[in-house]
Amino acid sequence: MSFIEHNNREKANKFAEYITGDGLRRYLASKVDKYVGKNPSVFDGAAGSGQLEQFIKPSDFIAVEIQPESCNALGKNYPDAKIHNKSFFLYTNNPESDCVVMNPPFSLKLKELSKEEQEAITAEYPWKKSGVVDDVFMLKGLNNAKRFGFFIMFPGVGYRNTEKKLRELIGNQLVELNLIQNAFEDTPISVLFLIVDKLKTSNKTYRELYDCKTGNVINSDEWVIEFDRWETITQPIEPKEKINPMELELASQAQLKEHVRAQIKFSRIVFDMERWPRKDFEKFCDELCEVIQFEKKDPGLPPLGMML
Repeated sequence: MSFIEHNNREKANKFAEYITGDGLRRYLASKVDKYVGKNPSVFDGAAGSGQLEQFIKPSDFIAVEIQPESCNALGKNYPDAKIHNKSFFLYTNNPESDCVVMNPPFSLKLKELSKEEQEAITAEYPWKKSGVVDDVFMLKGLNNAKRFGFFIMFPGVGYRNTEKKLRELIGNQLVELNLIQNAFEDTPISVLFLIVDKLKTSNKTYRELYDCKTGNVINSDEWVIEFDRWETITQPIEPKEKINPMELELASQAQLKEHVRAQIKFSRIVFDMERWPRKDFEKFCDELCEVIQFEKKDPGLPPLGMML
């Protein structure tokens, strides 16, 4: 059966949505398989037409989606899915699936939501007074998971002050903090790929930089979690070529000798062509020798130990 996509750009812009590319869908499925296993039960609070779940193939699928057209496509892609066509902020059922998988709309502003949605958010998260609601999507989504959450988020959740409360609440539960390049079909922005484990307590997390276009992990490491800022890993630094100072000096000396020899030959030719006295050329050579002998006999700097 072919997979049905719904990409109404006009409506998607209104809800700050982007279509998840094939590479990121497969990457997500591999991470879900690693931590949860094959064919888990899945909850998605911003399900779209079910793109994220395409390669996960959930055994049970609970989906919340605000756009009716997306719900229609979703029902055709997953005939057995439990679909709720409503705002995620007004969704109140919380059955726990094996995991939550979400790519919520990016940077929706709290003040631009309906009064009913704002009141629902304030009732559940009293500290949320303003700003964007990326953090609410993530925290509310986690309420529907037994243990693991997989989230594709705007990078701002890792550094904006308005999401500091989110970072504190997630705390040491952060399992992976990954930066994904070339993730979407209709925008060049990079995104965060976050994995949360409700049972994790250690303060270290795994980080990687992944390129969906090439399918390669560009860099990876382990990082001590800081709540002030979730620092993503960067491109590896190419090692600088080591310079051997002795080799460099010997090469410079050889160049100097050739330059001096060439200059002396040129001076001799000029003296000969102009019929200048030979003794004047020899005097010039003697003066050069004196300069060299002076530098040769100069004691130079004292030994390193005597300079301290």
